[in-house]
Amino acid sequence: MAVKWKQKKEADKSTQRYLPFSWIKENIIIMKDNSVRIILKCSTINFLLKNTDEQDSIIISFQRFLNSIDFPIQIMVRSKKLDIDSYLNNLNSRALKQENQLLQNQTYEYIAYLKKLIEVAQIMKKEFYIVVPFDLEENKSVKDNWYFWFITEFWKSINQNQELGNIRSQLRNFTNNKKEVLKRVNVVQTWLENIWIKAEPISKEELVIFLADYYNPRLDSLNTVWNIDNYNLS
Repeated sequence: MAVKWKQKKEADKSTQRYLPFSWIKENIIIMKDNSVRIILKCSTINFLLKNTDEQDSIIISFQRFLNSIDFPIQIMVRSKKLDIDSYLNNLNSRALKQENQLLQNQTYEYIAYLKKLIEVAQIMKKEFYIVVPFDLEENKSVKDNWYFWFITEFWKSINQNQELGNIRSQLRNFTNNKKEVLKRVNVVQTWLENIWIKAEPISKEELVIFLADYYNPRLDSLNTVWNIDNYNLS
């Protein structure tokens, strides 16, 4: 009589097993706990160039924005070393075509100066984002105020396997979750327009690059994050 051996299921060794999100649909991040996220990229304003009245108006408007929202958001600043390689390559191409020897030498000296400046000064480029979440259980997915909660969720994310039933649940809830998170996005955009800041959801392609950089940071980049949860600023 032949003995049937039960095949042992191999553990999932993929990187995705350790990530808190399961997949991206359209430009929305779907988390393993069935909550969703939309990431807005924000434009910038030169605050120091504004006069005193304009500065006060910006501060008051931002204070009102934080006091008005009844849901948590996350403000993220990404500092990346300024990349001007394409600009330098363009200058080098122009220098090669320059017939005037003096202008050609000056261009090469300018290229060398810029390279040295970037190397010594460590000039950083800053990008600003706002993460808008939504889940069905009163923002449970972003309530990380307790150390015990953090440890529990950390081990859960490591050991969590995406089951077919969970994926089906995500698909069923996606339309409603999308509708609700877009309402929150609209609120954030409207308030930021009052202080001349334009906030637009990043596309799916940009989102993939964003997440890849976030979870695999380079030495020349730094991520700073502030969690805003029902603050009352007076």
